[in-house]
Amino acid sequence: MMALRLLGFSLFLFAELICFHGTILFPGLLGASQEIAVAVMTVSLLSKGFGYFGCFFFSLVSTSKQRQFGKVGAVLFIVGILAMPGLGSTASFGDISFATLIELIAAGTLLGVGDALMSISWGRLCAALPLRTAYLFVLGSQTAALVLYAVTFVIPSIALVFAVIASILAVAIILIKLPDQSSVAFDSPRLRSAFSELWRPIFGTSVFAFLTGLMPWISGQYDGSIETMRLFSLASSAVVLLLLVAPVAVLKQNMRLENIYKLILPIVATGFLLLPIIWNGFGGIVNAFVGAGSYAAGIVLWCLAADTSRRHDLSATTSFGLALGTTSLAGALGKAFGYFGGRTLTEGDLSITAISLVSLYLLSMIALFVFRKKPEPKASDARRSVVSAFPSAVPATSGPARAVAPVDAAGNPSAAPLASPPDTSLDAAREATCAALAEQHDLTDREHDVLGLLSKGRSVADIASSLGVSENTAKTHIKNVYRKLEVHSKQDIIEMCREIETGEH
Repeated sequence: MMALRLLGFSLFLFAELICFHGTILFPGLLGASQEIAVAVMTVSLLSKGFGYFGCFFFSLVSTSKQRQFGKVGAVLFIVGILAMPGLGSTASFGDISFATLIELIAAGTLLGVGDALMSISWGRLCAALPLRTAYLFVLGSQTAALVLYAVTFVIPSIALVFAVIASILAVAIILIKLPDQSSVAFDSPRLRSAFSELWRPIFGTSVFAFLTGLMPWISGQYDGSIETMRLFSLASSAVVLLLLVAPVAVLKQNMRLENIYKLILPIVATGFLLLPIIWNGFGGIVNAFVGAGSYAAGIVLWCLAADTSRRHDLSATTSFGLALGTTSLAGALGKAFGYFGGRTLTEGDLSITAISLVSLYLLSMIALFVFRKKPEPKASDARRSVVSAFPSAVPATSGPARAVAPVDAAGNPSAAPLASPPDTSLDAAREATCAALAEQHDLTDREHDVLGLLSKGRSVADIASSLGVSENTAKTHIKNVYRKLEVHSKQDIIEMCREIETGEH
């Protein structure tokens, strides 16, 4: 099943590379001017952004039909591709007719919305995987897609149309065959928790996307050869994938993908440092630096959105819609700013230096305030986080429990016997055991809660009532816990916890 997922996602990314990667789009490959090509791409990015946000808002009001997005997206994607070859006869906006303008908008819109719907479907499939597995899956798929993309250098441009259509058809068939096991649930607390984790990478990646859309205009890259742009796009992406493999090799456990942004920032900054010096020299290498940074940031954000959805048992449609919608609109905004404010720049223009300084300042602010290292939690904070789901089980003090002498109305000690508080050490040990099991077996936060209740012998009805869900939903969570812990009953979980606690104490 994993091999089928890898094949399907690789083919989807291959189609995206041809249509969206760097500055390439079908009109540029089929004889239209760069101006028309960028216009279609900008419309596509805007449509993708609105398509993602449409999915996001849909997930807030309905849990149905989310698993059907991929099939609908494939149809729209193919129709958008078929509408593009006719744009090849248009040289510039000065020659464009009203009918061609409608065709341009329709092609870009269909392609963008179709891509957004299919991306959501693949995001939902990734959200069912643990973080490390999802990261390796995405890197493997991106590598396979780049290999396929490299092959397109030796085939006729028109053949790319058929290659992409064939790929999308295969992707649609694979999406139908693959079971979608990700959550469709939504509630406000889950969304707030997810957003508190994702807003930094979303903001940072959006800035990179904006700069990537802006850079080709201010560097004069659109005046160069389209084949050169394709070559640099391929080479820079390959280097990025090699760099992103390093965390997997170095960090065997406790991967923190957020730290990769510290690697991405200097890559993007290098492009702006070189901009006033070489402009579009060496084939537009300054644009390659910025594009490579945005490419890496997008991969990291994808994996973080999937992992956040899984851990918070939140619909991946919600998290991916919010994350990818924001970055897509930021990329389109960058292209619009570049078209209206940067296409007249020439080598040596002082405005280029000013833009470079402003961009470097913006990147430094991101480094200082967005991706700064979070303070390590204190021991007491860590302890509270382990037992936060079951506050009643937390001992009242960190030392031995002490009885408090009762007093009378005058404030004097009364003669009543001292009442000893109940011994909660066993409950605290059970919570620590459940926390360790949840981390070891990669349980979601909700499954962790269910595990704690099962370890106390609670019934299905009690679990449903405690979690505020239906009994059918509670049974689903219980089955997932049994499957991940490889047990068959509540009693098995109780005995497992007792064995662990006996061994530790």
